[in-house]
Amino acid sequence: MFNQVFLQKKYSFSLLALVLGGMFCACSDKMAGTSEETEGIVAIADKEISGVSQKGPFVTGSSIILKETSSDGSLKPTGKEFYATTRSNKGDFKISNINLESQYALLSAEGYYIREYNNEPSSCSIRLDAVSDLEKRETVNINLLTHFEYKRVLKLVKSGKTFAEAKKQASTEVLAAFGVTAEFTSPEDLNIFNYSDADRVLFNVSRIVDYRPNWNTSREDDAEVCPKLQDFVDEFANDFADDGKLSDSIMVEIVADAYISYTWYADMEYVDEKAIRQKEIADPDEAKDHGLADKKSEYDFSKLVMLHYMDVENCDETLWGEYRKFGKPISTDRDIRESEYILCNGFTWEVATQGRIDSLTLKIEHESGTMTDKRDGRKYKTVSFEYDGQKYEWMAENLLYTDSVVKYSKGADRNERLVGSYSWATAMQLDDKYMEDDPTGELDSIHQGICPDGWHISSNKDWAALIAYVGGYSNLYNENWVSSDRKTALAKGIIGVFSDKFDFNLDPMDPKFLETTYHSYSLNRAALYDSAKHGYYDYFDDEGAFLPLDFFELELSFREARAAGTDRYEKGYVRCVKN
Repeated sequence: MFNQVFLQKKYSFSLLALVLGGMFCACSDKMAGTSEETEGIVAIADKEISGVSQKGPFVTGSSIILKETSSDGSLKPTGKEFYATTRSNKGDFKISNINLESQYALLSAEGYYIREYNNEPSSCSIRLDAVSDLEKRETVNINLLTHFEYKRVLKLVKSGKTFAEAKKQASTEVLAAFGVTAEFTSPEDLNIFNYSDADRVLFNVSRIVDYRPNWNTSREDDAEVCPKLQDFVDEFANDFADDGKLSDSIMVEIVADAYISYTWYADMEYVDEKAIRQKEIADPDEAKDHGLADKKSEYDFSKLVMLHYMDVENCDETLWGEYRKFGKPISTDRDIRESEYILCNGFTWEVATQGRIDSLTLKIEHESGTMTDKRDGRKYKTVSFEYDGQKYEWMAENLLYTDSVVKYSKGADRNERLVGSYSWATAMQLDDKYMEDDPTGELDSIHQGICPDGWHISSNKDWAALIAYVGGYSNLYNENWVSSDRKTALAKGIIGVFSDKFDFNLDPMDPKFLETTYHSYSLNRAALYDSAKHGYYDYFDDEGAFLPLDFFELELSFREARAAGTDRYEKGYVRCVKN
């Protein structure tokens, strides 16, 4: 199950399905930039162009420059320029009375902008470039994707490509760097405030590019932040211009943020972004408070980037536990940077060290044994360990004392028998009235209940010691916890590779909802139910020490002796502990 598997089949991941339009027809071969392009050069007369300039949106008064290029089609500027400024904090601009000797124009926007991920204004300016064919255009937007492809287009034209060929190739390559393999309309058609797939790619690239350089820089020193951002986008464009690909040293700046969103927001896998967008229209205030649609968009994009960068297929339950050797940088964080592998946890690929891979099957120290229930001759596996100066010996299997197995009522028209399940009162060997009444006076500090002589029902304190010793609930899980409903597992936070390292043989009672209920008890009246955590917390042990117990991941029924009316489970397993 944990063997390293290298799959030969490669998958391509397509986020977009838009049609590339407005292409030229090539008809002859001449010198670079002077073939049919020169013969097809169209002068522009009295043209008006509008658009938006966005990193986040440039603020009111940011400068816009449009440069004329030579009529030989070489894209060299002639020195003639047209100027405008943005008219609002949405980055919108308009340039009128444009007269050019060629339809190919160079544009740039420079100014302060609004950071799209937190709506805060930047403290210094940034410059973004674009190159466009204005012949049939009324709008030209300037953004990060136009900036990234700008020098690549110029270089391709210089090498002999027609402008249309250069634009198509550069546009395809710039998206391929992020894992997008479909053609799409030119970057100057995109807007971070629109919701097409292509627009959301632009939004997420803009968000990541702005956010990443700020991580290691004080917010109080924006004079240091902004040059880093300008240097990064220029370095990106320069690196991309050479061969239409990005070096790992450049891409890691994008990947570092994408990896966090990809792994932290795995629960967004099942969120319907379109449905949330519809709610956003119907109730903007509520949608804004939750921000799920943007988080979903961020997760989808980050997943796309990571699968492309790692060159792997999607991690799901079919690849659970598999790992691959991985030599690319993912983060500047030392622990992550020094990781050698990526591991599929059933939901996402996570970086892992050799030690982490080895630990997946490394046993937690314990002694194994057996015990026999003299009442029916049934033999049980046991595990023993020492914690905090005390020796514990647990049954490593659920008690199956068949004389006391009860039928579990589920619904008005259906009964269900779950082997090894008991009501709480039966497990405690108390009258059924104590399913509702206060059993305080009926419970012993070490309560035998349904367990054999010399053994007792596992108490809250026993469970606390066990979980502390093994290092967490997940180390009690076995492989069966990955074979159930993925959506439910994500909702419950049951993510990981489990291999029963303690030989505790813990199985989910309910394989769909991934719950296991074990009957227990406590003589502490401070044990309270925390609805926010969906679990019981026993705040103080018998000696009064603070003892927080979070039973969210592993649903355990800890039935403490307190006021009457406690909702005690009708269904639960029993593990016995030796006295």
